[in-house]
Amino acid sequence: MKVYTDVTTLSRLFPLFKEAGIEGVLTGDLGKIKDMDLPDLAGVLLEKGKLPEICEIITKSDVCEGEDGEAVAWGECSLIQCLGVFVPFVIDITVGLIGLNQAVSPGNLQEVSLGISS
Repeated sequence: MKVYTDVTTLSRLFPLFKEAGIEGVLTGDLGKIKDMDLPDLAGVLLEKGKLPEICEIITKSDVCEGEDGEAVAWGECSLIQCLGVFVPFVIDITVGLIGLNQAVSPGNLQEVSLGISS
């Protein structure tokens, strides 16, 4: 299933991640989540009851594919199915943010090209 990381998707996710205390995943403030691994992040969202809603947002779909190939609401999907969407999303987002943080850190001042030409 396709995972979306566009700005609209991230904007919809931000309040949910902030409520769970893991908005650093989206903002690049990795210090807020430095002692957390992927199971910890998923655990926080499970505890808050937000994992199904987050899966809906990042896939832009109300359903996942059930074991028999039928459409099943995210809240009825297995943890493995939810993690199959959540984990690639977090890896995609955090790897990009880590690269950006390193490129613009004070100890590594270099020009960052945003692909904008005059």
